[in-house]
Amino acid sequence: MLRPLEQFERLMQQIYNELADAFSDDAEAAGLFSKLAFEEGSHLRQVQFLRRLVRQNSTHFGDVEIDPDVLAREVEELEKALEATRRFSLHEALVIAIQFEGGVAELHARPAIAKANPDVARMLGDLHAADERHRKALIELANRRGFRTS
Repeated sequence: MLRPLEQFERLMQQIYNELADAFSDDAEAAGLFSKLAFEEGSHLRQVQFLRRLVRQNSTHFGDVEIDPDVLAREVEELEKALEATRRFSLHEALVIAIQFEGGVAELHARPAIAKANPDVARMLGDLHAADERHRKALIELANRRGFRTS
């Protein structure tokens, strides 16, 4: 279950890097997307660490109850978004990023993994809190620009 979560973090980092480049003429938007890309890189390293931990100590982790097809579909959606990144308007980019920050990986995968081992629950909680901050920052930028996000 951690592989799709790792893919999710990597793709989010790539999307934010692309958006920062695509909106380089908009200092506020580019700055936010660059910051989010940097933070997603940190999230990626944390998930990679967690994967190594699980591989080395697999007996300390219980089963994870989540439909892998649901995660795979979200990864596919992220891949499609990455391909289309340069064609998004700022409004579209913000709406899509907001949706992904609160997507399946957030709502289902991390809590399910946390249940498998309470010792990693805190790290996953920290990742969730960071994604909530990302979502809030994206919504605030959208609001400042007069964009509807829901």
